[in-house]
Amino acid sequence: MNTQFYLEQLTHTDQRRRAEAARWLGNTADAAVIPALISAVHDHDGKVQYAAFSALLKLGMQEAASGMFNALLTMKTTNLWNLMKLNIGMRLRAGLLEMVQRGDTELSARLFAAVQDAEFDELQRAYFVAALGRTGDAQHVDWLLATLTDGPDAVRAAAAEALGHMGDARAVGPLLDALRHPDAHNAIREVAAEALGRIGDKSAAEPLMTALMDPNEWVRRAAAVSLGDLGDASAVESLSQAIYDESTMVQDAAFDALKKLSYTSYTAVVRNTVSKN
Repeated sequence: MNTQFYLEQLTHTDQRRRAEAARWLGNTADAAVIPALISAVHDHDGKVQYAAFSALLKLGMQEAASGMFNALLTMKTTNLWNLMKLNIGMRLRAGLLEMVQRGDTELSARLFAAVQDAEFDELQRAYFVAALGRTGDAQHVDWLLATLTDGPDAVRAAAAEALGHMGDARAVGPLLDALRHPDAHNAIREVAAEALGRIGDKSAAEPLMTALMDPNEWVRRAAAVSLGDLGDASAVESLSQAIYDESTMVQDAAFDALKKLSYTSYTAVVRNTVSKN
């Protein structure tokens, strides 16, 4: 059986055969199958939608991203969306986010329009906000900063994530406020901690060290990861204590952060020695 056979099967009356064809085409590494798979994402059957979307992610080709987002932006109520909102849809959500190209202003404009559309629910808008951050479109930073402090929790957390990917220094203060806010949802505080590490401003080091003692283990884990990303040696003592945290995931994050800091310190010493010689 060849590729053409499975392309033809995508329009078969039996949804099981359409789904199987989509899964097979995901193994082809052939960009020519992308248009047919994009069409299959619009299939009326949820299993076919899922199979086609997964196949496009498996192909991992940038030219598929626009069509995949187009499906999500135009199909507001589908079985595919229902699946993507669940924990088991995490692979689909993460996979498409990784395909967003920085500098894609056309996608940025469409995503920004979508987050203003009341027909999309909170989780859908949150996903579009997260994708918006991956485009790196700085014209939306002010809006993201406003959204960080006002709106549904899922959208606010997505705004924090987006600001981290934007990498704009203007976000450091508001993200620190979100991290410290005693009444903020834990998910917002966790993502704010992660975003601070991505931005890389070392003024966040001390607040992140304080966050290593936060009551929520996910916030503590995020703080440890970000301290490793910041590369500030002043965090070594706090991270050394976090190795004994009651949560194993915090322990692991602290250990990994210490390894990063040790490598950073070693590299700095080597560079300093070379420059002197």
